[in-house]
Amino acid sequence: MHRWPVRVYYEDTDLAGIVYYANYLKLIERARTEWT
Repeated sequence: MHRWPVRVYYEDTDLAGIVYYANYLKLIERARTEWT
């Protein structure tokens, strides 16, 4: 297992401050592009 810190922006969350499940794909893509 690898860990890569990713900043979660306000636009990725709902009103309760929880990341909307479909936005996990954006977070994974951000981490992938920063890793290479």
